Amino acid sequence: MPISNSTKITLLLLSMTTMMSNVAIVTSLPHLKEYFPDIVQIKFLSRLMLTLPSLAIAILAPFLGHLLHRFKRIRALVSALLFFALAGSAGLYLSDIHSLLLSRFALGIAIAALMILTTSLVGDYFQAEERYHYMGLQSAFTSVGGLLFLLAGGTLSDIDWRYSFGIYLSGILFLPLVFLYIKEPVHYHLLGEEQSVHPRLSMIYLLAFILMLIFYILPTQMPFLMMNHFGADGKLTGMIIAMAFIFNALGALSFSYFKNAYDFRSI
Repeated sequence: MPISNSTKITLLLLSMTTMMSNVAIVTSLPHLKEYFPDIVQIKFLSRLMLTLPSLAIAILAPFLGHLLHRFKRIRALVSALLFFALAGSAGLYLSDIHSLLLSRFALGIAIAALMILTTSLVGDYFQAEERYHYMGLQSAFTSVGGLLFLLAGGTLSDIDWRYSFGIYLSGILFLPLVFLYIKEPVHYHLLGEEQSVHPRLSMIYLLAFILMLIFYILPTQMPFLMMNHFGADGKLTGMIIAMAFIFNALGALSFSYFKNAYDFRSI
């Protein structure tokens, strides 16, 4: 079916939410030790605020994938966005560190659902070269989103560490776009039609795992280094970390051009 530009933009905006699972609050983490001075392991626990959503994604995404395919795309998207906004903004009002950590794990569940649904819609809407082009654009868009969320979160955390959690309320703003521009696919990929996973994919999984290990060194360590040792404010720290997302976006935008000239292994 023909895909309107409004639908493509809506999908790109939805894909941005997957980046928000971590970067929106990254500059708030060093402030937690001031708010929880009696918690001995606060430095470790504050870093868990960043990584728990991804842990939830890693554990639950395979099961959520099977579950979500049983529901209508639009209904599942609306539920995931509402859960995303509720769990993500919990830092605005929760005052217990363990409740905050639980809310971050819950956020990871919402993020996993959004990742699965947006990827499934890409598979439903796009084919062949158009899909390659869109996936590169999507990756660039999520990087730009990460850049904006970092800068906004850094600015808000300078006012109050809680304010950066308010960024997650943007999930509610996407709801009208879902109702207006996301169309239910004509067909679904039924569970009985699933294909077996090729053995060579295990190497890709390993590479992705190593990539994530390296990626999380930056947001979990850099804020503490910049703010505690160099006296940088949240805005400057966010700008420095955002440099990674700028180059991520440049690489993603270049992907479709490289794909025309090289195969996947060469890239």
